[in-house]
Amino acid sequence: MNYDVVRLDQEKKFGEEINKIIYGDTITKILTESKILNPVNDYSKVFESYHFKITKEMTPKLFKLCNDVKKKLKFKEKIDFFIINSPEMNAFAIPSQSKEYANRIGIHSTIIDKMDDDELRFIVGHEIGHLVCKTYKVNQIMRFIFQKKQPNILLRQKFMFWEKLNELSADRFGLIANENVEKAISSFFKLISGLPKNIIKFDLGKFIKQNKAILESHTNELQAQNSTHPIPALRVISLDNFSRSKLFKSITTKKKTVADKKLAKDMDKILQKFYFMGNEMDVHRMHFIASAGIIMAQVDREVSGEEINDIMNTLSNYLLFPKEFLDNMIKGTQVYTVFNDSINHLLNPQINRGSIEKEAEMMMTYLVAMVVSDNRILDAELEFLYKIGAELFHFTKERISYMLASVIANNFSPNIM
Repeated sequence: MNYDVVRLDQEKKFGEEINKIIYGDTITKILTESKILNPVNDYSKVFESYHFKITKEMTPKLFKLCNDVKKKLKFKEKIDFFIINSPEMNAFAIPSQSKEYANRIGIHSTIIDKMDDDELRFIVGHEIGHLVCKTYKVNQIMRFIFQKKQPNILLRQKFMFWEKLNELSADRFGLIANENVEKAISSFFKLISGLPKNIIKFDLGKFIKQNKAILESHTNELQAQNSTHPIPALRVISLDNFSRSKLFKSITTKKKTVADKKLAKDMDKILQKFYFMGNEMDVHRMHFIASAGIIMAQVDREVSGEEINDIMNTLSNYLLFPKEFLDNMIKGTQVYTVFNDSINHLLNPQINRGSIEKEAEMMMTYLVAMVVSDNRILDAELEFLYKIGAELFHFTKERISYMLASVIANNFSPNIM
């Protein structure tokens, strides 16, 4: 089985991009040589001491099920399976740092109690999928680098989105393991509801239709970004699409696994909705950030890399691909039109139901921050800033000066020539 063909293209792309940004391969070598990545660590010993290992002697049926899934997915590395005594509906994979030692998969007892055999095969296959995709490598380096600090906004957003894509890739391996899309999706039903299937009549067709409607109306609000898992509707529809694909059929009929362009295109269309994080007003905020940033950066007739980075970092609160959005804005000839239009929407109380005063202050704070983003304060920039502040936001010169002073105190670092 060609594992790379099974994985989502976007998951591979984001993973490779993040790994490159954080110098993942280089840092992994350093951590391995320094023995910071230790194949036999204290956590592993504690894990085995406190949790019940699934064995042929003690739990023969469960042992066979887990190892049948491993064989079905053609996963050659060692895996030890454990039952975790917990009321939480969860399972997880812990990778080994060395081929000499086994990977570990923990399955919470509540899942074993509520899932039937086919649903369990999906769960176990999903966790093996995480080991197949080696998602832990990027996770490991990110945790090491950012132990005591936060990644910048753009990297954080990409990482959180990539975590969700990992789940979608792992779901595919779960379906390959049980070859039963109804049982795979009914496991989501149980995870969402916490109920066994026989409490409520489960109708696959109706459940998929319901989740299509949820996905269609879904807005990828900023508050949802902190979750490591995608919304259930996305998982259900993605898995349903995969079950109907030529790729899945080629795997189940043991034919050669080749890339499925139609499946990739369909998934890209679904995921486009998740590249933007916000609502209608956020669209106007994005337009303001990009257009105002470009205008402010061009006041001194020299657009610096620091200024571009600041614009992109601010845009990354709303977009996973801020560079493409900014590039399109720069290429366009209507920057001032976009700028004025965004202000007219954001400061219109009949359109923006939020606090107009707070909105104006946030917009002005952004413009002030742009003045010092390249660690220079030029007269032309100040003149332009005071003009915009007075004419568009009706701020006094004193108030603008106070905002400037606050930003300078916190963010200004003069360049030494």
